[in-house]
Amino acid sequence: MVKKSLLLLVLLGLLSVLPVSAGERVISVNSGDGNASWFISGEPSLVMNGFDLQSLGIARPAVIDRISISVNTPVASTPVDVVVYQDANGGSPIDATLAGTTQATITTSGVFTVVLPTPITVNQPVIWIGFYLPVDFSFYADTSGTSVLTYWAWTPGGRFDLNNLASASVLGPADGTAPVNINMNGKARITAEITGAGGSTTGTAGTTPQGTAVNTASMSAYPTCGNALWDTADEIISNRDEINLHCQEVPAWQAPSSPLGYVRRGPLYDIQIYRPNGNLVSGRMDIRVTHCIRPAAEDLSTAVVGNAWGAPRTWSILPSVIYGDLVCAEVRHGGNLSYFVPSVVSGT
Repeated sequence: MVKKSLLLLVLLGLLSVLPVSAGERVISVNSGDGNASWFISGEPSLVMNGFDLQSLGIARPAVIDRISISVNTPVASTPVDVVVYQDANGGSPIDATLAGTTQATITTSGVFTVVLPTPITVNQPVIWIGFYLPVDFSFYADTSGTSVLTYWAWTPGGRFDLNNLASASVLGPADGTAPVNINMNGKARITAEITGAGGSTTGTAGTTPQGTAVNTASMSAYPTCGNALWDTADEIISNRDEINLHCQEVPAWQAPSSPLGYVRRGPLYDIQIYRPNGNLVSGRMDIRVTHCIRPAAEDLSTAVVGNAWGAPRTWSILPSVIYGDLVCAEVRHGGNLSYFVPSVVSGT
């Protein structure tokens, strides 16, 4: 069986999201904007990505409620199986156990998001998330140059038992090695939304979690919020230029109360998101937009980004990374934006 690839650059589609609660963090092993198209031939094949929750700083048990795949050509007549496995020891997923599964019918190209009817709870440090895809289905992968975190599995001439990955005749990474013998030179664009135990998903300041990439070439400073920047590629490419972002600095007294354990620093910004028709986006954006803030030099090593929305507005500390002199995070809500540092309790 041969899996062929066609290299091309694409504009990613909009996430297909239903109006229900969502995980606090999107996990991804992808990087860069380069894309390759891969299609399934011969027999149905499982394609899945591995995620190390421990290195991502996600406490367990964790709950997954949405899973996404970037689709080039769907097969609308055949439902796909969406699977989540958990793995106690990492390495090959051959001994991973099925944590949950559902079916979805994918009818359009673009980034398709499956909202799980019952969120899946995982307890092990490594998870594998994927899609059992029908023949002629085509999906996108990045072109990051390494494929050890994307695994393929199939059985010639038929299907295998998803409850037992060892039942697949072929199972292995897509790095060109046997038995898969496919070198993707990248990883499938499969992501998930997850909430860690206690809702704690904030990354460690000063580090870059696996799968996080900040493309400073596409970052632009807001005209009236000079120390706040946004990713124009997220606005124009990922969101297909169907949103317009604006920022203004507002008086500090308008800030909601700081979250427990943090002190707000620097200017208070108000981010407004509009549709091209002028309507304000009052809810959660389908696709996140990276925002960065340039904190004071003495705050840089511990700074994290906060986003406040709702009525009344309430701060949420976002998973944040330090990149040069910026602290950056993925933003899905309009509202207040600022940076925070951990509070110091007297006598400790």
